[in-house]
Amino acid sequence: MASTPSRRTLLTASLAGVAAASLTSTAEATPGSARQIDDIVAAITPPGVGITVAVSKHGRTVFTKGYGLRDRGRPDVFTGEDFFKVEQLDDRLHLSRGRRPATGDTIYNLGSISKGFTSAAVLRLHERGKLSVYDPLGKYLPEFPRAAAITLLQLLQQVSGIIDYNQFPLFQPAYDAFVASDERDHSEVVAKLQTLPLQFPAGSQYAYSNTNYLLLGLVVQKVTRMTLGEYLAQSFFRPLRMRDTRQSYPALGSRDVALGYYAEADGVRRAYQWNLPWMLGAGGITGTAEDLARWDAALLRPGLFRAETLQLMFTPILGSYACGWVAQTHEGRPLIWHNGTVGGFHAMHALFPDDGIAVVLLGNDQTTQAQLDPSATAVFDAITAAR
Repeated sequence: MASTPSRRTLLTASLAGVAAASLTSTAEATPGSARQIDDIVAAITPPGVGITVAVSKHGRTVFTKGYGLRDRGRPDVFTGEDFFKVEQLDDRLHLSRGRRPATGDTIYNLGSISKGFTSAAVLRLHERGKLSVYDPLGKYLPEFPRAAAITLLQLLQQVSGIIDYNQFPLFQPAYDAFVASDERDHSEVVAKLQTLPLQFPAGSQYAYSNTNYLLLGLVVQKVTRMTLGEYLAQSFFRPLRMRDTRQSYPALGSRDVALGYYAEADGVRRAYQWNLPWMLGAGGITGTAEDLARWDAALLRPGLFRAETLQLMFTPILGSYACGWVAQTHEGRPLIWHNGTVGGFHAMHALFPDDGIAVVLLGNDQTTQAQLDPSATAVFDAITAAR
């Protein structure tokens, strides 16, 4: 038997953070490219993993399809440690259980894809003069002494030097205090961070840390006097008709919801649900591939943000990490992407701006990361080959 994933392994997996029957499809891609996408997903293991793929092109969703199982049915055998100790999604939402297929509308935990939305919230406020990304964090969190030397842009680009607050047991007391506050108050996390040295001087190195996006979420809340979820819904989710995307767990009454799994050498196990309010701007969003395709289409056409804001969003300071996105190339063409792994889920989100194409792959087995991530460029190649 393979060893169960350790607490550290699971908590530091936030960034990279099947195909049985083909089920639902709203494909407008060519028959040849659709078959190629089917073949790409069919090669992803373990068999039966739930995956939903969506592709947008020049502002329109051209392909959405679900594969495999969003729910493998009972009996549930869990793996790993239930360190967050929150209610499992099927219990929270009173889901009817069984071997349920993934569809184009299945809701997944999005993990660190959430960072792109937190970045968008900060940049929207920057555009409107409510804050500046060049402001020191201390302007908004004056109780955090080291924040005076760290800018919001350094948080966005993961060059702040602040340690990751998902390192347990270091932050266990802060998590316990957060739970005791009815999952609303992150002040004990900030208090703990005050006592810890920076890993390096802000702006001098890159180091991925979920804390950066937790703090940005808190800044958004302070500036807007709204929760991060309320601000995202008001600014983006509702205007773009992203009906099933939320900062937190899926809404009560949701039924097409994926459960998270973890493939072991001797079988697939349920993964324990993570505490999404604890993740806040770092990884707390749930949503669908179709909704992400709407978001991508809006990002890739003029109007949602000014051109200079998009340039800021997608331009790194050090290395390849920009503002909630990784900026690289694929066969010489710009590729902007982010992925996310959280509690049995893995997601990959990729933009190809020169081609006006975006690809989303959402999956409910976090061990598929090494397969799911390169599948985004494979899907892009399938779509563009058909032109």
